[in-house]
Amino acid sequence: MNRQGKTLRRSSVFLLAPALGLVLAAGGDTPIPWPHGAPPQGPALDAMVTSAAELGDLERLEEFLDAAEKGEDREHITVLQPNIDGGDFDKPRLFRFGDSFFSHEFRGEDGYGARPLPPLRRVHAGVRGGLDTFSCAGCHSVGGPDGAGSPTQNAFLLGDGDRISTTNVRNAPAVLGLGFVQALAVEMSFDLASARDGALTEAASAGKPVTRALESKGVSFGSITAHPDGAVDTSAVAGVDADLVVKPFGWKGTIARLRRFAEDAARIHFGVQSHVLALGWKDAPDLEHLGAGPSWWDPDNDGVQREIEEGVLTAAAVYMAMLETPVILPPHDPGLQARWSNGMAVFETAGCASCHRPELPLQFSMWEEWPDTTGGPPVKINLIADGDPPRGSSLVKLFSDLKRHDMGEALADAHDGEEPIARAVFLTRPLWGLAETAPYLHDGRAATIPEAIEAHGGEASSSRDAWRALDPEDRKDLHVFLLSLTREPKTHVAR
Repeated sequence: MNRQGKTLRRSSVFLLAPALGLVLAAGGDTPIPWPHGAPPQGPALDAMVTSAAELGDLERLEEFLDAAEKGEDREHITVLQPNIDGGDFDKPRLFRFGDSFFSHEFRGEDGYGARPLPPLRRVHAGVRGGLDTFSCAGCHSVGGPDGAGSPTQNAFLLGDGDRISTTNVRNAPAVLGLGFVQALAVEMSFDLASARDGALTEAASAGKPVTRALESKGVSFGSITAHPDGAVDTSAVAGVDADLVVKPFGWKGTIARLRRFAEDAARIHFGVQSHVLALGWKDAPDLEHLGAGPSWWDPDNDGVQREIEEGVLTAAAVYMAMLETPVILPPHDPGLQARWSNGMAVFETAGCASCHRPELPLQFSMWEEWPDTTGGPPVKINLIADGDPPRGSSLVKLFSDLKRHDMGEALADAHDGEEPIARAVFLTRPLWGLAETAPYLHDGRAATIPEAIEAHGGEASSSRDAWRALDPEDRKDLHVFLLSLTREPKTHVAR
């Protein structure tokens, strides 16, 4: 018996049940409204509770099986890319493989760390990382499964292995709705590349330099100047790398694809490397990231080869792409509803929406996950029709422009990072799901939303000053509105 036979995912133990239909509004007898139509009731609700409880029992049984049959648990995180290319796995099954990867507690036989196994090290030692947790789920749990990280789960990157003062601190963000995020970034990158290519064609035809504005989905990324000889001046590009690829993952906006996001996290936090990385399929392979083992198949010399198969990266990407999308859930109380409505208007007038764009249009809902090495076909996902509910729409209520901005010296990293990005520059953090992701900011320094707003500087100084200038009641209303950016409630089924 293994997870491949499951019909529900791990986080279904946190049942998509009518929590809002069961919880009464404070001070009254009227249930808070269910955000997506009528909640399940009667036999449908009973079936959901029963299924979730059965899943919990199955997972407990599998723990016993792994104790009795060593290695049984690893079967759940082993899938080969050629089998995916050949159509052996449908999307729900890939989702379950990715779910197993996300919740799997890595250990020595998986290639965790290097031999002899070092102790957990909260302060990372250079680019090799830290071995600071055993699973993805271990740092993504605040607000529910696949959520954010608590302050005690902060990662201390690029340090000396001992002193926090030598590191850049990172708080784990929630991983909900990431399929929409990647799809938006792909479309924006296409628009920017099209503008560059059009300018190059025009410059070659006209025999003189051509300057072209860079814009996508209403977001300006500066401009480029193309020359007749094919050279491109990118000095006026803003908020994106010179390659014009919008990279929506990582606090600095340094990762373009979900499979790279999963791969980097495994390498940095578990010391586990994919064989794709070992084969040098990265743009800039660096042995220091891997170790100096006897072969590419075992670069960290721990006796474990091909620690993460390429198919697992595909499954992890499919899993994250098909996770639920955060929702906007206004308060039920009439008085708070009025505050919420005014707060939404204040969000615009205070200038917050200039970077935290309430919505971005998605042109194509089909999302494709391409393999790295095999040349096989992509896994195709309809973001609106496939995956966990709620699923979102073609107007993605992300509350971000997916662009980098200078946030001021007070928020700047203490040290330079791996990428040549200024210490004070960060990607605009999507605000959807905000209510469930405290603490806030890249290092988790802000316990509350108002504290996070107060910490804004640099390009966000005018919005911060507008917040400070608001009538106290308007500030409260804005806070109420931001607390409606949440995730669909779930009720926990005890085992």
